[in-house]
Amino acid sequence: MGRGVTGLILKAMRADDYVFTVLGAEAVSEHYHRVRFDGGEFLQRNPWFPTMWVRLWIPKSGTATTDEDAGDLAQRGYTIIEPEGSEFTIEFAIHDGPAPRWALDAAPGDRIAATMMGADLTIPEHPAPSEYILVGDAASIPAINSILGTAAVPCRVFLEYQHDGERDLPVHADHVTWIARENRGAALVSAVLAAGLPSDAFLFVVAETRATREITRTAKRDLGLAKDRIKSQAYWLDRG
Repeated sequence: MGRGVTGLILKAMRADDYVFTVLGAEAVSEHYHRVRFDGGEFLQRNPWFPTMWVRLWIPKSGTATTDEDAGDLAQRGYTIIEPEGSEFTIEFAIHDGPAPRWALDAAPGDRIAATMMGADLTIPEHPAPSEYILVGDAASIPAINSILGTAAVPCRVFLEYQHDGERDLPVHADHVTWIARENRGAALVSAVLAAGLPSDAFLFVVAETRATREITRTAKRDLGLAKDRIKSQAYWLDRG
């Protein structure tokens, strides 16, 4: 019950705990939802940077909010966007899971526990990247948008979609290459690798586990991208 083994590990690593209060929520589309929070001292103690994310402790029932360790909780990571003072927004891709169910029911005044454990985004400076290549799907649009909003070099964006409506989600790029999810992510992998990855680019990959690993592995092994020019994190696992 409570936060389980993950919570114990984070506590041992001296992760910081917070409580966020819901200020409002809105549907962006059938498959996307935004929740605005007041984080108290969270942003004061953790200055915002692109791709900044936090762990939310979600009741597995998805139907209640909590700032206590009551009930059976699951932790899910979400990107912090639109920081202003103590407030910020988190966007939820809607699927069958406790976090989306919680987000759909969230109302002003609801509270939820959160944990912050050292996260950063380091981009090489010598030499600076010639371009950013950003790869993901609906779940990683907030992180990708946070990079697009601060990038000083050209960006290429590749996004996988499962529902046609996802292609209407706001992406802050002049052009996005949308790839329908096929063969458990193989279509995304093929599209990204076929487009070419210059050795002086910065590659940011945050997609399904298999696609993320394959793109990252090929970029290092076959295309010559140095480790410090790749940032990758699997956002979810296709168990089908």
